[in-house]
Amino acid sequence: MSPSTISAFIAVAGLLVLVGRLVLRQALALRAARFDAAAALEDVTRLRRELSQVQQERAFMLQFLRDFPHMTRELHAGLRERAIPQLLLKVAARAFEPRGAVVMLGRRPVESEPGRLGRFVAAASLPGAAAVKIGTEVTLGEGALGYAAQAQRVMGPTEFDSIPASESLRIRTGQLPGFEPELVAPMVFGSDTLGVIGLTGASRTGEAAKAVLRLIADAGAKGLRDAVAFQDIKTTAEIDGLTGILNKRRAEQLLGEMVLDAEKRRAPVSVFLFDLDNFKHYNDTNGHLAGDSLLRALAGLVRDNLRRGDVVGRFGGEEFLVALPDTDARQALVAADKIRRAISRHPFPHAAGQPLGSISVSGGVAEYPTDGADSAALLRSADRALYAAKHAGRNRVFPADTSLDAQPQPLPAGRS
Repeated sequence: MSPSTISAFIAVAGLLVLVGRLVLRQALALRAARFDAAAALEDVTRLRRELSQVQQERAFMLQFLRDFPHMTRELHAGLRERAIPQLLLKVAARAFEPRGAVVMLGRRPVESEPGRLGRFVAAASLPGAAAVKIGTEVTLGEGALGYAAQAQRVMGPTEFDSIPASESLRIRTGQLPGFEPELVAPMVFGSDTLGVIGLTGASRTGEAAKAVLRLIADAGAKGLRDAVAFQDIKTTAEIDGLTGILNKRRAEQLLGEMVLDAEKRRAPVSVFLFDLDNFKHYNDTNGHLAGDSLLRALAGLVRDNLRRGDVVGRFGGEEFLVALPDTDARQALVAADKIRRAISRHPFPHAAGQPLGSISVSGGVAEYPTDGADSAALLRSADRALYAAKHAGRNRVFPADTSLDAQPQPLPAGRS
């Protein structure tokens, strides 16, 4: 091989090596470019996903912020306790779009059933496959709802997953059939758990969702406490402290409303005004404590003998008023005499020592509009009839007689 050939071969070999290096460099650069493009595409996909989540969270918060002021406004507008669970359910359903939801309220204790204090009853529930039947109860500390109520904290999937195995059995055994809540918020006021909200199949269960449900639950707790306090004040203002029935002011107010409603509907309303016979004798013989006990027992007996919608109130010392809507005088006389007989036959203490040998009442019945054009005139007519029943010998009920315009004279032995 000639020197020139060798030189040419070496030159070609060097050129091939150079070309190979260039090709390798370009291949590496292309590979890097492809890798960067894939990474960039992945970043774009991730950013789009995060943007979508942000948009969803924004829509979620906007929906809640639209509903929350309306909810708090209703809660502070004197909403009744029984209406609050449905309002909370409505707001939670709009915010979370759950498959199922329930609002439960803590039961109040009563003397005959002290264990009610640790139970919660379903007061509002979304319809559907995951619905909880109204009236269903859970016990404090049992099931997801009872556990969160006892812990007094909002719980989601993360919190439920971190529950110790020793306590998870209580959740499984106390679960409501067909309802496994994923998000639960107790309604806590002070140190008391007043209720609990549970959601299953919610559109979101993250930290923002828990914060929103906590706000709903806290507002609900405040609303419940305010409603109970308002009702207690209202009850104190309307209820007679001794007998537990309506006081005179409230009974007269309701009678006036009945008369106005009857006027619009052209329907009758009747009143039965009565008082205890010889009550002064009962007090003087047995003492005022016994007299108070008699008034309480009599009020309960009258209440038990009325229809739903009838009203009974204490009108004076031993005088009572019964208002009977959609009842004419004939029907009212039957109802009044039924009450009179129930009282005379009841085994009240010391009844045999009364002048008539039993506890008895005398009363008068008047009908709107026949016996009075308004509630005041109606009561005057019934009062005249009551006086007539007393004057005729007591233990009887008389209908009103609108022809009697003279003012009644006192009975010789007093009205009682």
